[in-house]
Amino acid sequence: MAVDLAVFGLDGGALRVLLVRRKHDPFAGRWALPGGFLDIDEPIEAAARRELREETGLDETGAVELIGVYGDPGRDPRGRVISLAHAAAIRSPLPDVAGADDAAEASWLDPRAEHPLAFDHRTILARALDWLAAGVAAGPLGLALLPREFRLDDVAALHRAVLGPAAAGSPTDWCRRLVEAGKIVAAGGDGTRFTTA
Repeated sequence: MAVDLAVFGLDGGALRVLLVRRKHDPFAGRWALPGGFLDIDEPIEAAARRELREETGLDETGAVELIGVYGDPGRDPRGRVISLAHAAAIRSPLPDVAGADDAAEASWLDPRAEHPLAFDHRTILARALDWLAAGVAAGPLGLALLPREFRLDDVAALHRAVLGPAAAGSPTDWCRRLVEAGKIVAAGGDGTRFTTA
């Protein structure tokens, strides 16, 4: 059993995912989601957080959510490996990361760029992007990416980065729904600034 973790953040209005360059075979030199094997007595989410910390130095991700189980035969040339895939979103500014353990490098990259990924991580990343888009459109997951105090312009940039220009909804409507849900409060009288509740 293995765990993989897709961590997303915003960098200057651009969506980024944390990837590691594999140091060893299989797929040496290719980018991959941080992850590795589950220890026999280790809780699953703890394993995902441990692998992230060991391979990138990133220790704090906020909430981590299980997004799928990946176990197609042949996904790992070393043998039958089933991965419990997770995703998380973190607030900007993005922290510095560095490759360690069995990762030669760690970097915040464009999740939609055509990086050659190891294993079936392109499939896992696509699922993680769907999870992120649904969570941002619904509201609360977007707050994990925005600064604690933000403006309507920040919400518009978030929607463009995650949902795309065609799918982006109204920042005003999005904020109104979150105010009504008690997730954010107005930070000024002009209706353009908000802070997390």
